[in-house]
Amino acid sequence: MRAATVFAVGGLIATLLAAGTLTFVDTYSGETCEVTPGGTARCTDESSTLIEENGRWVLGLLTVPVVLAGGMLASTIYRLPVQVEWLLAGALLAVCLLAIFSVGFLFLPAAALLIAAAATEQRGART
Repeated sequence: MRAATVFAVGGLIATLLAAGTLTFVDTYSGETCEVTPGGTARCTDESSTLIEENGRWVLGLLTVPVVLAGGMLASTIYRLPVQVEWLLAGALLAVCLLAIFSVGFLFLPAAALLIAAAATEQRGART
């Protein structure tokens, strides 16, 4: 297996892990405390996933990095022009930078792997 394909598979796995983590792991937590008339405090812990907090529409946003990484893997397998690979890697990096203060940092390893895939692609094999 070529190095570019290995990096692309790693990038796809990294995006699936990040998207799965954001889908199923509690991302919000909080504690609410009330003082009863007797002077004792009663506290409750609350937590929710990204979908519970924001709705199902965030699933559409989480699929964008997965689709870009899947496109990169397809590009390396079908030997599409290297410009397509750079476009996909750059698009994922742009998505990461746009969302860097919320969930974008979780997809940065995948973006680095896609950039590595594009950089290690053998230019002589292309026609």
